[in-house]
Amino acid sequence: MLNDTTSTSAIAFALKLLGLRSHSREELERKLLKKGYTQESIEPVLEKLAKQGLLDDRMFSMELIRSKSRQKPAGRVKMRAELRKRGVSETIIGELLKEYDSGELCHRAAEKKSGSLRGVTETEKKKKLEIFLHNRGFEWQEIQVELRRFFQSGSDDEEPC
Repeated sequence: MLNDTTSTSAIAFALKLLGLRSHSREELERKLLKKGYTQESIEPVLEKLAKQGLLDDRMFSMELIRSKSRQKPAGRVKMRAELRKRGVSETIIGELLKEYDSGELCHRAAEKKSGSLRGVTETEKKKKLEIFLHNRGFEWQEIQVELRRFFQSGSDDEEPC
């Protein structure tokens, strides 16, 4: 049987964490375990928070994708890894990444990075941009499309389209 004090304390701690930022169910569970709560005391807390709509992996994932896309545009590969790391189910990840416009984000990231590549030869610029986009988790096909689009405009001094 659950101790009321433990339950109240666990809920209070969970609400404090959720007040700072959204968490996935697994992420919150790990933090509660680390704080010293037992699995038996955590499960009812997570259920209660989920029923109240305060713990929703789908909403958490959508917020994370939106936030990461604004800050540092990343490809599907990196976004999938980030969501997995946070404990989001493969089902939710798959559904949300179907609608993920990785091509547009690849373009935005390339445009932003190109500003720091002034004074570099076109060959070096292509290589650096390719590595940068790959490290951001964009797929090779998207990178190649973006490089063609970026460098078809002509000279090194022109802005990308």
